[in-house]
Amino acid sequence: MTRTPRTFDCTDAEAALVMRVLAIHEELQALAASAPDGTVLEACENAVLERGREIQTQLLQTAVASRVEAAEKKGPRSASASAGKPRRTADPRPATSSPPLG
Repeated sequence: MTRTPRTFDCTDAEAALVMRVLAIHEELQALAASAPDGTVLEACENAVLERGREIQTQLLQTAVASRVEAAEKKGPRSASASAGKPRRTADPRPATSSPPLG
């Protein structure tokens, strides 16, 4: 397999995620090469499901932590304000209409 250098901008967290996915890819390639005949699919499927769940958990934790951090920077939520007592906004007099001009 030919390797081609790639250049892109990312955060340290994004770079760590890319490196982790690449490591999983390499692990799966090695697992596929070493698994006994008839067990390759099952072995690789189990590994990718396990690693996928780990990455999902990490991504969810990171996303939620970012949201919590942003909310804490904004400060506490404002208290709710009541709208007051309901009141009638329509005119108490009945509406009248003129007959159509013909």
